[in-house]
Amino acid sequence: MKVLASNDFYEVYNNQEIGFIEIKEKVFDLITDVQLSDRLLKLINEIDHDNETKALLFYNHPDSFSDEQYDRFMSRVLDQGGLEQNGRPHIAERNVRFREINILNTLILRISDVQKIVFSALQGSVVTSFVGAAMVADFRYAAEGTVLSMIHNKYGLHPAGGLPYFLSHTVHHSKALELQLQDKITAEEALEYGLLNKIFPKENFKEYLVDEIHKIVNRSFSTIRDTKRLTNFSRSALKSYFDFEAGLLNL
Repeated sequence: MKVLASNDFYEVYNNQEIGFIEIKEKVFDLITDVQLSDRLLKLINEIDHDNETKALLFYNHPDSFSDEQYDRFMSRVLDQGGLEQNGRPHIAERNVRFREINILNTLILRISDVQKIVFSALQGSVVTSFVGAAMVADFRYAAEGTVLSMIHNKYGLHPAGGLPYFLSHTVHHSKALELQLQDKITAEEALEYGLLNKIFPKENFKEYLVDEIHKIVNRSFSTIRDTKRLTNFSRSALKSYFDFEAGLLNL
């Protein structure tokens, strides 16, 4: 195993022809820190240009994308109880909130451009923005008991992380709206709707992931590259979507 970076926020390493990005704690500190996020972007570039690496997998510790993490962040950036003229919650720390959105969108755009096959794997409770981020992956997995939390509804906020874009390209328009306006989506429901490819047991979750990845990437590089390029054609509007979001929110 070759470790590329390790800190309180993430660990990045190569092993068995797979590049791993393991998200640890303090995820909202990560996506509001320009230096930390820029370093992560450079590591993604390094993995993408490594000829010995066939796939990229990013996954989270079970508590890193939780409702509790989101609640703590929102208590920091929102003016509790205050509303703007447009009816949205008043943001007390606008710079922090806007960095959160912009940095995460930048990471999602970069991952969408990775030439190798990208896999995401979710555990625990996963809040809206990271559900969206996970959906940029070519293949998406979850551990048993995973819950996708549409926690943005609790605060009267928009669904971030590109979730509306990815859902509208995955399920019917009305189902995409329905899913985003409910409180949560179980892993089993997400599998049924095509948001996930498979659910694996919690025990030895990572081992299941590695086995599954090796089955998929055991093709010629040119086949994988060209298949992904053609399949990704429908994602060409992702940047335009994020530009529209920025205009809507006056970022």
